[in-house]
Amino acid sequence: MLQSSYLRLSWLSVSVYGEMTQANLLQLAQSGDADAIAALMNASLQAIGVSARAVFRDGNLHVLLESERTLAPSPAIEFIRRGIARLGLGWLSSAMVYSRLTGRSSPVWVQEVRFGTPEFVANPFAIAVNSNIGAEIGNKDWVFPLPWPVSPFMLSMLASLPLVFLPSSVIWFRYLATTPPTSINSATLPLATRATATEPSSDSLNKAFSQANQAYVIGKTAQSKQDWQKAATHWKQAIALLKTVPKSDSQAAIAQQKLAEYQQQLGYVIKDRLTSQGMVLVKTITGDIAPKSIVHSGKGLFFAQNMMYRHSVTVYDRQFKLIKTISDQVKLADSGYTSYPGTQQGSPVEAAFSPDGQTAWVSNYEMYGDGFSSTADDVCSPEQNHAQSFLYRISAQSLAVDRAVQVGAVPKYVATTPNNRYVLASNWCSWDVSVIDPAQNKEVRRIPLGPYPRGIAIAANQTAYVAVMGSSDVAAINLTDFSVNWLRDIGNAPRHLNLDPAGKYLYATLNGEGNVAKIDLSTQAVVAKVTTGNAPRSMTISGDGQFLYVANYDSDTISKVRTADMQVVQAIAVNAAPIGITYDNDTHQVWVAAYSGSIQVFQD
Repeated sequence: MLQSSYLRLSWLSVSVYGEMTQANLLQLAQSGDADAIAALMNASLQAIGVSARAVFRDGNLHVLLESERTLAPSPAIEFIRRGIARLGLGWLSSAMVYSRLTGRSSPVWVQEVRFGTPEFVANPFAIAVNSNIGAEIGNKDWVFPLPWPVSPFMLSMLASLPLVFLPSSVIWFRYLATTPPTSINSATLPLATRATATEPSSDSLNKAFSQANQAYVIGKTAQSKQDWQKAATHWKQAIALLKTVPKSDSQAAIAQQKLAEYQQQLGYVIKDRLTSQGMVLVKTITGDIAPKSIVHSGKGLFFAQNMMYRHSVTVYDRQFKLIKTISDQVKLADSGYTSYPGTQQGSPVEAAFSPDGQTAWVSNYEMYGDGFSSTADDVCSPEQNHAQSFLYRISAQSLAVDRAVQVGAVPKYVATTPNNRYVLASNWCSWDVSVIDPAQNKEVRRIPLGPYPRGIAIAANQTAYVAVMGSSDVAAINLTDFSVNWLRDIGNAPRHLNLDPAGKYLYATLNGEGNVAKIDLSTQAVVAKVTTGNAPRSMTISGDGQFLYVANYDSDTISKVRTADMQVVQAIAVNAAPIGITYDNDTHQVWVAAYSGSIQVFQD
């Protein structure tokens, strides 16, 4: 336990550091730095024989008031409440205040201070505490448990003891004046606070502070959801940088303190700003369509695959204009498949774009025309020898099929690797996955997985996750050596997969149980599930990974799911049989394809 003699030594030792302007002190305090907050308190409290210390622990402010005589709770609490309000720490919802007599090890009273509804106003400027003092604060449990239960009655009894009244005229508000004195002598500051003037030793820490400051600046003036999404992105980048600061770094303690603060800020933005602004329908597209899926190129084009019902892929721009209707009619012989003379047609199911958005790969449920007889079915097995089907390659420039590549029977989902090394197609009826080399435009490998592989998500480490819908499992294919591992017991009939941008979590729609599962890839375990509706089919994830958008086929709804806690924050009725869904990161629009013959676009 820190003793008062140690505290007095700390106050005296700061004189070697010279002076700190009050503006700097205020900036630190307004950023949420606990030492600067305590310094402002002490500038007023020491005149009446009271010293204050403050620390943020687990995202909460704890304040220790130490004095020779017992403090009255009411004026002490008012002192802290009004000071925090003047500082503008609106994100802080409460604080714990401890009053202790000098030389004692236990508090006289403990009380929580409520500050009202949090607001996004905290400034994240760098506060690098002295490592020795920081360790002393962190390791010495001065935020101590009481040796007895505290009730409101006992607190009222304690308040009747000899009191030291804190008149508002001497409260720390004088250091929050509009026109402050030009400087404040550093002898009034604790050593831990004065040390904040030093630069952090870690480059990652500096970069994190820069990202957090950008988030803070954006948040101060944010008016739209797009503004808040930008702020959230900067908070996430700052958090990621702080996590790279090694424990051996001299500033590791402040990195951990700021990590907790930044995570709190990010949580506020997601829950109280982004979630509160829901999806709004901005356009309904109809026409000669029956879309099975809708996919964004990342460059402003949207491809809708219309199966054998329309034998087409329809292409739209961000103004919702139909750019072109691409026929699925081809001559397979032109792609080198001379055993198929004449003309053929496909039945476009899904599409995936190359990483640069310049090439689309489209799967065809089955082929029609010369050399084919229509035999495909959703209940099937390799023993039935269904005809092999094809992927189409479509140029985003010409918007025409320029190549066909043979794959397995009834290909459903398609995915491209982040490095464009491979294109993968899940073959529903041959129970395997085709691996296509786009440089050669041919299938180079087949990987058997079992009944009904469908959704695919490919991580940056070249692991391809495949939902095997006839099971409760997800396959993990190593695309370096093509070995297969398994994520077992994910849930009933996993259908569609999404990876979060960081590659930490995998999300799976569970068509057989109406849930969406969140899987921690480090442990390969399901950490949460949420019910979205009947038969959740496809889903998409926002570019920042904060929300999932799920199409519930039998409920005729789409659900917006907050990934942080897997809560449905919005559910919207849509046109019948929603089955495809995609997200435009630039416009923050969600495009929903309904089998019944429409595409609905929602602004989020």
